[in-house]
Amino acid sequence: MLFAGVAAAAALVGVSAGPSAQAQAESRHHPAHLTSNAPVTVVASGLNSPRSLVWGPRGHLYASEVGGAPDFCVGTGFPTKCFGFTGSVADVSSGAPVRVVTGLASNFNQEEVVGANGLTYANGHLYVLETGSAQQIVPEVPADLRSALTKQYGGLLKVTGNSVKSVANVGYVDYEWTKVHKDLNPEDFPESNPYAVTPKPGGGFYTVNAASNTLDSVDVWGNVHVLKYIPDTSTGPDAVPSCVAVGKDGSVYVGEITGKPSSSTEAKIFKYAPRTGKLTVWQSGFSAISGCGFGANGDFYVTEFDTTGFLPTGDPIGDVVQINHQDNSRTVLASGKLFAPTGFLAGPDGSIYVANKTMLWPACDDAPACTTSGTVTAHDGEIVKIG
Repeated sequence: MLFAGVAAAAALVGVSAGPSAQAQAESRHHPAHLTSNAPVTVVASGLNSPRSLVWGPRGHLYASEVGGAPDFCVGTGFPTKCFGFTGSVADVSSGAPVRVVTGLASNFNQEEVVGANGLTYANGHLYVLETGSAQQIVPEVPADLRSALTKQYGGLLKVTGNSVKSVANVGYVDYEWTKVHKDLNPEDFPESNPYAVTPKPGGGFYTVNAASNTLDSVDVWGNVHVLKYIPDTSTGPDAVPSCVAVGKDGSVYVGEITGKPSSSTEAKIFKYAPRTGKLTVWQSGFSAISGCGFGANGDFYVTEFDTTGFLPTGDPIGDVVQINHQDNSRTVLASGKLFAPTGFLAGPDGSIYVANKTMLWPACDDAPACTTSGTVTAHDGEIVKIG
């Protein structure tokens, strides 16, 4: 688990957003692979701990933000937990965040803020996947705040205008599933932290939960079904699935950030076959995967939160690994130029995008001071274009 534990491994994972239909269509004219010296450009800044990226209405670029430390806190020091509504969704097409939705549920949990992590676009709407679950709200939270949080925590939220409505309670279902399957992870279950979401061919969505370690399916009526449990790593820590993407053949790809301690080669990409229900390891040898997905020409990309294992002994310096779809050869992109990157988005011109400076650093254990403390604050987030 992340840092010292309590489901915090889920706190820093990013979410994969696959290429939009527009991006796929335009990318046919730009089939080249990216090279190791591909330029790295900051295209937006001033974000509040960004996590996920997606092409939205009119081809605009959107990012989810988990926000700063919430106001209502329980405990002091490392065990502190805070609850509130500091999350948002921002249109970053202009280079500066224009927040189209605010007041999304957030949670400060063991040194890091989490909340509006998953983001995707389907059927003419933005959808936000909220972390957590109603069952994990501590008893000290006042009834009115608890009621408001319950409407969002763990929910797949449909954005209409500047309001949101839960269309599926992924967090609740996964939490209940871990109660029944406590034998899979006796030390940590029950717990739930939905994190990544992507549209499902034919309707609905796939999600992954970084605490229950599951791949889920959400149907068009909002029913949630657990498809697969992602097994522990070879050395023991949790898988902590952090991204999900769908290939042209309908196969589902899941990346893992892994729990602590993990080496720089422990993380894997799993491949799930919907027709057979079989889960296999597709690629291995990665470090702390925090985003993944397919690029313009079919290459697969893996965002590494850091390159020395999760978490690093030093600063979380990450990169992106490009897997050539023709021969599976790998090219490291933006080496030494990314700080705690998460997520992935395919650009329409063959470039790729990731969120950068996505967490407070050094990690903060004093919630009231977390927004402005450290080398990287809650407002230093960036969107970076590679290529």
